[in-house]
Amino acid sequence: MIRALRQLTSYLIATLFWLLCACSPLEPEPPYYSAATTTKPYADVLAELEVAITERNFRITGHNKIGSVIRERDHGAFPDYDTIQFCNLAQARVMLEMSPASVAWMPCNVAVRSEGGKVVVTTHLLPTGNTDPRLNDFARKMNEELKAIVHFAVEN
Repeated sequence: MIRALRQLTSYLIATLFWLLCACSPLEPEPPYYSAATTTKPYADVLAELEVAITERNFRITGHNKIGSVIRERDHGAFPDYDTIQFCNLAQARVMLEMSPASVAWMPCNVAVRSEGGKVVVTTHLLPTGNTDPRLNDFARKMNEELKAIVHFAVEN
């Protein structure tokens, strides 16, 4: 009886492991896209990001002004760092219906920073190596949207 119970437990653990592997993305973490820098003023880049985000039917859900808060707290010089979070609920629903675990990639996020006299804009891309081809197609389309938002913000 104990031997049969151990075999059943081993079988269940192996099955659970297989199911988890089958559902998880093949890419361990999303790649980041930061091919965009500009010499435009920092405030202009932030304003352009807000325009690019809202013009694509996303809603801004958060804006963290990390650099300015550190400057205020420490009363000293510190570079600008911001993150902007945004989401489109209709698209979020489509993605979550395909893969509830995809909530880990939400909301979309763009990071902005001052570095060496330039403004750098970075976003994380959705993984495209999932086991579900529909989710991969969705991710590729969304990644193009994210790249377009980044490029709009840095265009001169």
